[in-house]
Order: sequence, then C-alpha cells, then structure tokens
Amino acid sequence: MVIRKNYAFTLAEVIITIGIIGVVAVLTIPTLIQNANSRRFVNQFKKSLSALSQAAVGAQAQYDMNYSLLSLNSSDSNCANDTLAAGQYNMCGLFNNTLSAKMYRGKYGNVKGMDSTSIYNAAVTSFPIENFLIFSFADGAFVAFNPDAKACEIEPGHTLTTEIITDGKLKNCLGFIDVNGPNPPNTEVKCATDNTKIAIGSTCELTSPAVGDIFPIVFYATSVTPATNASLAAFLSSERGKNQGNYNNNDDDNIAPIKKAQFKGKEYELKNGKYVTEDTNGNYIDGLGNVYTKNSDGNYQASDGYVYDKDMNTIGRYNNGNWFDYKGDVLVRPIGNNTYKGQGGMTYTPNSNGGYNRSDGAVLDSNFNLIGQNKNNSWYDYKNGFFVKENTNGDYVDSSGKVYAKSSDGYYVNSNIYYDKDMNPVKEYYNGNWFEYHNGLFVRKTGESTYKGHSMTYTKNDDGYYVRSDKNVYDDEFNLIGR
Repeated sequence: MVIRKNYAFTLAEVIITIGIIGVVAVLTIPTLIQNANSRRFVNQFKKSLSALSQAAVGAQAQYDMNYSLLSLNSSDSNCANDTLAAGQYNMCGLFNNTLSAKMYRGKYGNVKGMDSTSIYNAAVTSFPIENFLIFSFADGAFVAFNPDAKACEIEPGHTLTTEIITDGKLKNCLGFIDVNGPNPPNTEVKCATDNTKIAIGSTCELTSPAVGDIFPIVFYATSVTPATNASLAAFLSSERGKNQGNYNNNDDDNIAPIKKAQFKGKEYELKNGKYVTEDTNGNYIDGLGNVYTKNSDGNYQASDGYVYDKDMNTIGRYNNGNWFDYKGDVLVRPIGNNTYKGQGGMTYTPNSNGGYNRSDGAVLDSNFNLIGQNKNNSWYDYKNGFFVKENTNGDYVDSSGKVYAKSSDGYYVNSNIYYDKDMNPVKEYYNGNWFEYHNGLFVRKTGESTYKGHSMTYTKNDDGYYVRSDKNVYDDEFNLIGR
C-alpha cells in the first residue's frame, strides 16, 4: 500500500507572498507611472514647440511677420484684441492670428487669470520671471512669453549661444511651455546635476523618471528652440537624456541643427553656411567643386588663401605672402606697437578705450568687433555691414550720405529694399511684387513648389531641393548645396 502525501502552501506562506508582491508594487508602480508621465510630457513639449514654430510660419506667410519682426509690447489688458491685421506687431497679435487660446498672466511664477485670481505657481528657476503672459492651447498646454519681447532674432550666419540668450538680443524672448497647464507637478525639467542654467549645448542627463512638465524656450525668427540643457535633451528625445544626435556641440555652447543633403550621389553636411563632404584624402569639397585642403593643423585651406576650422569657421587668410588672423569682424596682422594692418592696407591703432581706430575712421572694440565710424564730425553706428545714424526725421543715413527712409511700419527703405532697425534686409518691392529675403536672396513664392527671383525661378525637385534656372541647387532655407 502506497501512502501519497499532498503538498500545499500554508496560509502564512500565502500571506507573506502577497505581502511581498504588494511591497514590490508599491515600489515600482509609482516609477512606472512617472516614466509614462515623463514620456507624455516630452511628447507634448515637442508637439507644442512645433505648434509655436508653425504659428510664426503662418504669420510670415499671411502677414509677412514672424518673431524677428516683433516691434510692439504686449499688454495684458489688450492682448485678446491685438491682431496682426490691425498692425499689432507683438506676441499677442501673432498668437491671436495663428492660435486659438485663452490668456492668463503671471508674475514671479504665480499664474493668474485676467480677474487676478491665482491659478497655480509655475516653478521656473532658470531665469527670473519678472512678468509674463500665457496662452493656453486647446490640449491644455500653456505657453508663457515676455510681453516686452521684440526683434527676436540672431545675426545672419550666427548660431544660438548662451550669451545671445542671456545678454544679447534674445534676453526678452525667453519663455516656457508648461505641457500640463495647472496640473502638477508644475516643476521645470532639470538635468541630473540639477543644473537649470540657461546654457545650450553641453551634455545633460535628465532626472528620469521624474521629468518636470515645464520646459524653458526661446523665440526667434520662425523658430522656437529649447533654452536650457535640460529642455534641449528632452527635445532630442534621449529619454534618459544624453544630449546627442541632431545638434553640434562645442566649447562656446553653440548649437545649430545638423543639416545634410544628398547631392550627386554624395552626402553633404551644412557647416557654417557651406555644404561640404569629405574626400578620400580628408579634404573638404563643396557642391560647386571647390576644394578645401586639410593641413597638418587639421584646418582646411581654400584656393583663395582663406583657412577654416573643421566646422568651416574662418580662422584667417594667406594674402600676398602674409598671414592675417580673423579677429572679430576683420582680418589683420600685427605690425608692432600693438598696431595692426588689414589685408586691404588699412591700419588699426589702439585707442584710449582699449579698442582700435581704423584709418578710415571706423572704431572697433578690443576684440576687433566694429562699433561705429567717425566721419565728417558725426558718429555712425555699425549695423550689419552699414555705418548709419538717425536723422531728425527718424530716417537712417549712412556715412556715404545714402538715406534709408523710415516707413510707417518701422522699416528703413532704400532702393525698395526694406531693412529692420538693425539693418538686416527683410523684403523688397520689385516690379510690382513683394520679395522676401532668404539667406542672401530675394524671392517670392509663386506656387506650391516654386519661388521666383528677379529673373530666375526656383523649382522644388523630387529630393525636396530648389533648383534655380541656372542649375544652382538650394535647400529649403536657400543655402546653396551645389550645381
């Protein structure tokens, strides 16, 4: 006779097992929820960022207006009524013409309704929030902006830098997106090192899973860009946050989108306005066939003597047997007694302010950046290649006597070309048509995939590039790819 024994869990064992499962659940479920929220916050941030950029693109297309052309302050009492159609070239006018939203206002992080009732506190620590206005999207996300935001732009050919954001033209163009609106956690996204300073380009690891729902941003031109390392890391979709992939980084905290183009069977990369590819000898070649020969220092020399670094930033030039350093706005070589000679023959003599006086009356600071010009007992400010001063009518006059008449919409006009207050070309009226300025070219859109210049057409090909009548090929921002 065989005796069979039946085995089973005792009640105590079952209770202990259930207890262990419960403890594990308590420890892991909040983390899983936080991870899910973090992914949702990051995705909503990207969506809102895109909507804000599209708002500027839409305003540009319909009203010839974007963030770079903001010229008026926004008032909380009039914000809901401001429109670009009425000439209200401020942030409220731009948003009212392109977004459907409800408005709030805030001060020192305290968001209030228009009846001054406190709604919630937005904990933003990267930059002081003296005063801001808020639009709410239909999906519940909030976008905050400075009512004093004007001329949100950077100089042509420059990349976004910490200095430009904190001390330069974009310091009033900061804002933030609260993807969750009044709902918690209402905290700013941070790096693992808890560094929320305005600084773009260095490595950041997000404090996942507890990613905040507030992302600092900066408005400029037709772009809205992350304004801190943490919001940039979120934008780059690295969930645990290494800042990598789509941006260039360097010691100056510069960032610029990496743009690539497939052209004639090769991949070209945009570097400081030039599309170049590397050949088998390590040299750079652009789409026009120009060769930039790599030297022993790792720099690249062109046939005209100019020398560039690996990112195609100008270092200097060999000219007539002499080497000229690229300093600030000029190419110069030392000739003794702290005096320099330019490649055109002009001298740069130190002045009492620590800068330099050029032999044509131009004045430069200690870093050889042009400041202005003394001519005919008058001072002219340096603005984007022009020496100009304001006359009694509010017009600009350059040092050669040419007048740039101020228009009713705040532009400065000469030969039917319209400039902003910093003498950046914006548009042109030519043969009865308006042309927009794009990267050195005046063009107007004539169809879904065509632009027209003064005499040449630009037609989009199957690769998404614009081919000009003379066979030059351009990207969507009118950077020359090749021919």
